[in-house]
Amino acid sequence: MFKLALSIGIFVITSYIGFMYGETFRKRQNQLKEILKTLVLLKNDVLQCATPLTEALGNLDRKTDEPICSLINDTKNRLAEGDIDSIYDATSESYKNVRNEFNLEEYDLKLMRDFLRSLGNSGVYGQEALFNMTIEELKIHLEDANEAAKKNIKLYRYIGMCLGAMIVIFLI
Repeated sequence: MFKLALSIGIFVITSYIGFMYGETFRKRQNQLKEILKTLVLLKNDVLQCATPLTEALGNLDRKTDEPICSLINDTKNRLAEGDIDSIYDATSESYKNVRNEFNLEEYDLKLMRDFLRSLGNSGVYGQEALFNMTIEELKIHLEDANEAAKKNIKLYRYIGMCLGAMIVIFLI
């Protein structure tokens, strides 16, 4: 009886681990979609309405989901306090607080760092080109994330279940 309960427990736990690890790919996909939506909204606020950056960030934190909402809100507060001058520095400091909530790859972060370094350092046409380039690049990253999610979600779910079944077979 104990062996049966232990076997069921092991199978359930390894399956759960496989499902949870597979979900990290879906979280990355959802976060990239949310970042893309955020960039489009920010582009419209900054370029079309000529809204100051801190005010545009204030508008965004009500329209985005977590963890991006908390990142934007913290960045906005740091810029409003005046302790930090550049949006890149403010976002970098804010990101340190919420790093564990993000499932982004290093090249996703590099794209955002490059965008934030250049934001506000050129005229209107330069900003528009920067937004357009970043949005197009982010769409490519999103397509990659979609493909990776399709492949890896099933893979890690099956690996978790197979590993659990294998351990149970060895115990019996």
